[in-house]
Amino acid sequence: MLRSVYHASFRTLLPLRGAWSDWRGRSVLDSEALPPARLRFRVGETLSIPSFLIVGERCAMLLDEVGLRETGRVLDFGCGCGRTLRWLMKRSPCLELHGVDVDAEAIEWCREHFPQGKFLVNNPDPPLPFPHEFFDAIYCLSVFTHLAEAMQDRWILELRRILKPGGLLILTVHGAAAAAQLKPEIGVELARSGFVHKRSRKLKGILPDWYHTTLHTPEYIEQRLSARGFEQVQYTVVADGIQDAVTARKST
Repeated sequence: MLRSVYHASFRTLLPLRGAWSDWRGRSVLDSEALPPARLRFRVGETLSIPSFLIVGERCAMLLDEVGLRETGRVLDFGCGCGRTLRWLMKRSPCLELHGVDVDAEAIEWCREHFPQGKFLVNNPDPPLPFPHEFFDAIYCLSVFTHLAEAMQDRWILELRRILKPGGLLILTVHGAAAAAQLKPEIGVELARSGFVHKRSRKLKGILPDWYHTTLHTPEYIEQRLSARGFEQVQYTVVADGIQDAVTARKST
């Protein structure tokens, strides 16, 4: 009962907290062309402007570390309001950057503030409006950490379709730090099946019903990608990170 009351009050007060966050950070919002609080929250579940900027920059650095080249055509699958794209545009100006997301408001914001990128709204399920073998690389940060099993399998196949042979796929999954926060019974299920999709009553009405918290074991995600046309699958533990990185190449 108390948990239900907390969840309801959280959802009710969130717009007010967002307005307060934007008011306090209005000088930064204006100077940095940052998205409003409601869009920042939908990508990071926090209203903090410093957190939004720091996480985005660290994600761009992680992409460099795991092999994203500085030239080519790249898709940010689940780009949100450009938390990572904004940094890639600064660090790698020769990349042709595309972004897609189910959040139409976030895509409209990106179109207005990042004219050098190309942005599209996508449906929750495939396909994407791109031809076969269109991208040199695709990255999905904090996306597969939220998808149910059947949905993630459909998207793995679709992302493979639009990748060039040998193209690079980068995604993140919840790592050991996230798994350590689980209730014992959920940890047992993760160890048994390699996959857990946990729905959140707290975020009901804020995020789509199919978008909650997903955890994979390294063995599970490596096997899943290998069975669906990817090779050279590598799992990289991110130091001090809640999410780890997985890279794979489309089979040639």
